[in-house]
This record gives sequence, C-alpha cells and structure tokens, in this order.
Amino acid sequence: MKHLFIPTDRIGLYNFQKSICQMTQVINQLLYNGFSIRWHWKKHFFSSTPLWPEGHQYQCGFSMDFSDDIRHILELSEIRFECVTELPPDSLTLRPAKIALYNGSGAGPEFSAPLTEVLGWGGFQFDAISDEEIRAGKLMNYDIFLVPGSPDAGECYYVGLGEMGLEEIRRFLREKGQYMGICGGAYLPLYSESPENRCWLNLVDATEDQDLDFWHTGSGLVRCRIDEPEHPLFSGIAVGKTTSMNLVYWEGPCIHITGSNTRSLGHFEKLLANGFEKRPFWDMYDNSMAKEATLNYYNSVTDDIFNSLMKEKSCFAEGDCYGHKILMFSPHPEMGNVGCGPRKDSLNFLLIYNGLFYLGAQHL
Repeated sequence: MKHLFIPTDRIGLYNFQKSICQMTQVINQLLYNGFSIRWHWKKHFFSSTPLWPEGHQYQCGFSMDFSDDIRHILELSEIRFECVTELPPDSLTLRPAKIALYNGSGAGPEFSAPLTEVLGWGGFQFDAISDEEIRAGKLMNYDIFLVPGSPDAGECYYVGLGEMGLEEIRRFLREKGQYMGICGGAYLPLYSESPENRCWLNLVDATEDQDLDFWHTGSGLVRCRIDEPEHPLFSGIAVGKTTSMNLVYWEGPCIHITGSNTRSLGHFEKLLANGFEKRPFWDMYDNSMAKEATLNYYNSVTDDIFNSLMKEKSCFAEGDCYGHKILMFSPHPEMGNVGCGPRKDSLNFLLIYNGLFYLGAQHL
C-alpha cells in the first residue's frame, strides 16, 4: 500500500520543511477536512524511497494513505513529501480537537496576542472562553484547555474564576480533557501546601518553592535542556540523545517535581542574556517581545538568581490527572527564537504545535 510521508526533520535551527507554520497549517487543514493522519515522532530508516533509492533515515514526520487529492494539496502548498510503501512502527493518530483558549481575568492581549498569532499561523481552530463561561460549565464542551501567561503566579485567574471556576477546571481534567499552560498557565495546575494559596488547582505532584512570589526570578533568555528527547513534544526539535533549546523566560514557575504523577521533560540549564549584566549583542530582528524581555524589562534574571533558584528545576513538565494530560511550559515558546531570523521562522513554535497534536491524540 502506498503512503504519503511528510518529513519534519530538524536541521540546525531550521526544519526540513520550508515553513513550520505552513506545514502545520496544512496538517490541520487535512485534519479538519476529515483525512486520517498518523504522526511519527521517532527515527526510522526507510529501505528505499523515491528521493533515496539506497535508503534513508528520517527523524520524524506525518503520514497518510496515498490520495491524489492530498498529493495535490501538498504540492500547491510547497510541502516536501515522499511516496513510500513502508511506515515507522510507532505513531499517534491525530484528531481535530476542540480547543478552549482562556480569555478571562489576567489573560489580556499582551499575554494572549502572541499565542493566538502562533495558533493562527499553524491553522489551529479555537474558541476564547471567559471566566463566566467556565463557571457555567461550558469548558466540558471542549477537548483541550489552553491557558496563556498572566501578570502574576495565578492570582488573577482566581480573581476571575473563583472557587466555582477552579472546580470546573478540576472537573474538566478529571472527566473529560487535556491541559496546556504557559508561564502563568503553568503555575495554575501546581500544588501548594500553604492554606493562604487558594489560587492553584492542586492537581499535579509539583510545586513552585517560592509559592506565589513570581518576582523572585525575572526575565531573560535561557537555555533549557530536554530530559526526554524521544517524547512526542520534542518531535522536530530533539535529534540526538541530548538536545537543548534557547527560549524567552519571563517570571514563569521553577517547577519542583514532588511525586509520581508528574515528570520533568526538560530543565533550566543556563542563563544566556538579560537586561542587566549579560545584555544581548546580537540582532533580534522583528522579535519585539524578546527585545523587551532581554533589554528593557526592569526585573532581570541575574546569574545569582538563576543559579540559586532556577538551575536544574523543571521548565517543561507533564502531569497526569485521571489519565488526562497536563503540559506545563515555564518559558514562552510563542515568543519565538531570539537572534535566529524572523520570528515566524521559529523552531520554538513546535513546542506549542506538538503539544496540541499530542494532547489532541489523547482524547477519544
């Protein structure tokens, strides 16, 4: 049987495909139109392909049964693909998940705008959901709850959601769907032993040792080391047995894993730049958010702060809640690369795209 295989190999800071955003948009276009797509996140040596008759190893990619209609779409979109008769054995079947993007208290335009822009570039369909709608139980109509950053460690979410809103999110994760949180959204699922902290969901075996004090770190550019390079989240990002990423960080949680239902997928390794003692000297192109974080923000991560509070703490983590997945990203992948060309070419967007594909494949 013939298949179409779309390689998504990482090549340095770029991808085998001409555009990560365009490739993801086409995958979503096919999904929303009812085509079945398999996602292969592990390396596979093909014994022979049209491009490589002698055989070739691809790092990862997507596949679908051969169709002239799909082939035509791929060609028009300038997607690179192979016609093959074999496929890698490991795969996830993608599903067009219904995504609810939190648009309540604290998730203002300065926090959600870059994320909604990246989602649009990748062709993801989503609905904004308010505090009132969550309290009314409407989150149960969705498969994935996506929570962007906030100006604090979760207090603003509680102000809008209240006890009923937090309980509706807990019910959603117990009974129905999956969760992805970035920065402030990564604080929300954490556990706190402090009776004064009613702002977190207390769902995962992980905490932030400084509790609600988000000021204890600051902003800057950090290097993160991937702990599980074969996790689907890092498809097209991690190549060998060890891989690192450079990301914008802005007062997100230094996640401390405390138990068995949560595991670290990556940890903070090094502070690369800040607006105080390690100012970047390179061109950051059109990335205004990266410039603000590493040049102008008044609360900078220093080497002392990084080494004492952040180093070796988890920056990417995955929790389990009654079989449902919770992904937490402390840095900001939606803000893109820093000094590696235009923001829209960012490899870091794959953390969001892969995360949503991964969570979408979990729902039945």
